Amino acid sequence: MASLTLTLLATSAVCMSAAPVHAEEAVGIIGKNDWLFYRHEWANSADMAATNTSVDLIKSFSQALQENGITLVVAMVPLKARIYQAYVPEQNKLNPYMAGNYQRMAQALSSAGVKVVDLNTSFLQSAKNRPDKHLYFRLDSHWTPTGALLAAETVASSIDADAAMKNQLRQIPAEKYNMRWSEQAIATVSRDLVTQLPKGAPAYAPEYVLDAEITKASSGSNLLGDASTPMISLVGSSYSKPWTRFPDFLKFALQKDVLAIAVGADQGSWVGMETYLRDDAFQNTPPKFLIWEMPERDMRAPPAFLYREARYRSDNQEWLQRVSTMVQMQCRPAAASAKFTGPGAREAQRAQFARTSASDYASLQFSQAVDAQDYLLASISASNNNAAQNLGLEVMKGDASAKKWNITINADGAAHTLKIALPAGGKAYTALKIWPGETAGLTISDVKLCRLPAHMSK
Repeated sequence: MASLTLTLLATSAVCMSAAPVHAEEAVGIIGKNDWLFYRHEWANSADMAATNTSVDLIKSFSQALQENGITLVVAMVPLKARIYQAYVPEQNKLNPYMAGNYQRMAQALSSAGVKVVDLNTSFLQSAKNRPDKHLYFRLDSHWTPTGALLAAETVASSIDADAAMKNQLRQIPAEKYNMRWSEQAIATVSRDLVTQLPKGAPAYAPEYVLDAEITKASSGSNLLGDASTPMISLVGSSYSKPWTRFPDFLKFALQKDVLAIAVGADQGSWVGMETYLRDDAFQNTPPKFLIWEMPERDMRAPPAFLYREARYRSDNQEWLQRVSTMVQMQCRPAAASAKFTGPGAREAQRAQFARTSASDYASLQFSQAVDAQDYLLASISASNNNAAQNLGLEVMKGDASAKKWNITINADGAAHTLKIALPAGGKAYTALKIWPGETAGLTISDVKLCRLPAHMSK
C-alpha cells in the first residue's frame, strides 16, 4: 500500500502558507549561483507567539495519542535558506531568530516528551560534508531524492536510537524493500520557485538530479496494491507526496510498510492530520507509529492562522478538541445519554431515512446538559453515489442554536465511525441536530455519549 486517497479538496503545489509579503516583493528570491529561495521561509521574533501555539498543540496531541497506544514522531523539514545559507543573497541573510528557531522548537517538543526527528542537524552536516549532493532543488522549494532519502534515514536512526520506539518497531512485521538509483541524472520538472520570481528574472535551464526507485523484494513489483494494513502512517505536506520519493524511502529505511498521506499548502498540515484521523484508515486500523512531516516554516501558522483560506481555518482549541476526540480508542461513558426524537427516529439510538433533502435533519436530545468534555460516538451510513457528503451539525442550548459547523463523510452506503466533538469551551448543551443534506438513504446508529479525559478539554 503506497498511499491513501482521502476525502480532501483539490490542492495546489505552492500556496501562501505564511503572512503575505508586500505586493512589490516576489515570493521567489534569486540567490547566488542559480539558487532560488522561498520568501515565506523568512521569519522573525514576531512569529514566536504563533509558533509557540503550534508547539503547544502538538504537545497535547502527542499526549492524546500516547494515551491511546500511538507514538507520534514529528519530523520538521528545515529551512532551505538555513541549510544553503551560503547561497542566500546578502540582503536576505538569516536573522538570529531564523538561525536558532528549529532547535528551539525541537527542544520545547522534546522536553514535553514528544518524539522529534532532528532533520536540521543531519541536513546541515550533510550539506557541509557532501556539498555536491544537493538536499534541495536549486530551483524548487522541495527536497531532492537525496534529501528525501537522508530525511528517511534520519527518521529510522532516530527510532533506532530510542529503546522504547526500537522495541515497538520490532513488533511490526518486516518487509523487504530494495533501492535502485538511476544511472544518469535526469531533468526535473520541479521548479516551483521559477514561476514566482520577480518580473524580468533570468531564465533557468532544467535542473538534473539522480532519481531512485524502491521495489518490494517479495513480489519484485512496484509498491502499489499491498493488501496488508501498515502499522506506520506518514501524514505530511507536499514534501511527502509520491514524486518526492520520501514515502518510499521511509519504507526502505524502516524496511516496513508505510501508509502515506500528503496534502498541499493551501489546506495545511492541521487539516491533513484531522482528515486522516476521521478516515476509516485510522478509525478501523490505527497505526502504532504516526509520523508527522511538517515544514518548519509552517509552524508559525497554527489552525487559526489568519492568512489561511477560511474553509481551512479553525479555532486552535477546537482543532485540538476534535483530534483528541478522534484518537480515543475506548468510550468512557458520559453522565448523560442521547436519544433520537422526531423525524427519522426508529429507536433511542437509531435514526433512519429512506431519503433525505436539504431540509431534513436528525435530532439527538441529551438526558442532561453536556459540555465540551463530552463527545458523540456513532455509526453512520449515507448513500450519494460514493461522493463526499457534507454533514451539517448544530448544537443547541434549549431552543437556541449555540453553534453550527460542518464535517465531511463518505456517502458510499457503508457504515463508518462517526465521532463528533462538541465545541470547545461550551457548557449546557442540550441537543444536537444533524443535517445530512440530499442523500438516497441515511442511517445513524449505536449512538453513545462519551467523555474525554479531563486534561483534554481544558
